Amino acid sequence: MMLEAMHTLPCSLLPDEWQRIRDALRYQGRDLHHRSYAVDAVRRELLWEEMDRCLQLADRIDAVLEQSEP
Repeated sequence: MMLEAMHTLPCSLLPDEWQRIRDALRYQGRDLHHRSYAVDAVRRELLWEEMDRCLQLADRIDAVLEQSEP
């Protein structure tokens, strides 16, 4: 069940809404990267970890969107 849930998107949102979420996550990842230049090394690591999470989730959404295309 868990594996199945990872490869589908909830039906309550339209594909273009998922695309906007994906794009927002990528934008957030870029913003975190830019902010990382202005902070100390400890904070930079935290920002990079959050950036990686945003980009990974965006990639997961993108992969599911590609699979669901007709």
